[in-house]
Amino acid sequence: MIKTPDPETAAGLARTIKASMNAIIEKHGDRAPGSPGERACQEQLKQELEAAGLKAALEPFPVARRAFMSMPLVCSLLTLCALPLYWVAPRLAPVPVLLAVVVFVCELVFYRHILAPFFPKYTSLNLSAVLPPSGARKQRIILAGHADAAYEWRFHRWFPRIFPLFPILLFLSVLYVLGTTLAAAVTDGMHGGVGFWQWLGLSQAFALPGLLIGLCFTNFKQVSPGAGDNLSGALCVTELVKWMKAENTTFENTEVVALVTGSEEAGLEGARAYIEAHRGEFDAVSTVVIAVDTAAELEHLALYNRDLNGRVAHDPRVCELVRSAGRACGLELRNATVTVGSSDGTAFTQAGIPTAALCAMNPAPAHYYHNRRDTCAVVEEACLAKVLQVLAEVCVQYDAAAPTA
Repeated sequence: MIKTPDPETAAGLARTIKASMNAIIEKHGDRAPGSPGERACQEQLKQELEAAGLKAALEPFPVARRAFMSMPLVCSLLTLCALPLYWVAPRLAPVPVLLAVVVFVCELVFYRHILAPFFPKYTSLNLSAVLPPSGARKQRIILAGHADAAYEWRFHRWFPRIFPLFPILLFLSVLYVLGTTLAAAVTDGMHGGVGFWQWLGLSQAFALPGLLIGLCFTNFKQVSPGAGDNLSGALCVTELVKWMKAENTTFENTEVVALVTGSEEAGLEGARAYIEAHRGEFDAVSTVVIAVDTAAELEHLALYNRDLNGRVAHDPRVCELVRSAGRACGLELRNATVTVGSSDGTAFTQAGIPTAALCAMNPAPAHYYHNRRDTCAVVEEACLAKVLQVLAEVCVQYDAAAPTA
């Protein structure tokens, strides 16, 4: 019989997830992209899925684990190079700052990882488990979370209430140095010996605090525990398919895939590697994806219909499917946007695969985001339970709408 977990069952599964989350953090330690901790976590989840009777697979892929989070550091270093050039070679001074802007736009705005070739490579893993349909496979739904955790953002740990001011100050500092160096380059002001250009060069000292923020922004010696972001999402999808298998809840024409990606925090590298490895399957069978990221705060549970700094719109039909499932579970899911950054959902949408995303985190952002406060304590069992119900209901409604021919 096809069903969704009732509230009592969902609450029990949520307690199991919280216990598993705590055990993974204590047992495997840091789960930076491509790290031994990430690998151990994925291997453990694979063993649990296989013990539940599911066919699971681990697929390796290379990742430059520190490249993406090095963007603030690289941008600051390039901009600092322009300061002495302003005095000795003003026509060259804008060049490193323009490079910094290119790095910023490519890495953060478009998630095109131009820094990756300059960083050492490690091996990360994607984990997938398949729950086949009882009849002919006519369609497929992928429920996706990620196993890795982020390197700590120092200023969000120290000043969570005013954190957004720090990246803004860094950005404005780079723009100020760019403006002053471009002005000197166009007029060759320093070689003209005009006092105004000397004072303008001295004023670049005001940019130093912002550039110092960039140098210290990411703490590569500390990794977030990643309970909310995103063991919560990863364990929701694996625990749900395990429960479906145990309850003999298979769908007539829909294959359910639990996908736990690696290296999402390295810039969606795991999702992109999975898409590349399985492109033939996406072409062969109609597929939709539900990305689950940070299922922590029920108050903030929302349907994310826009992603990648608000630039990418997810599929309206899949978003409506999730909204309908939410209503069936007693929720009116509001639309929300990933205004800065991205989720794995972006990779699937950009690949032409219909996608929607679920997230339950204060978008302020939350005080625990990307720092050591992201422990099991921030994840609400009530939120996990409701996410499990919504995901199961999505599968039920999706299968009910499967083509009959």
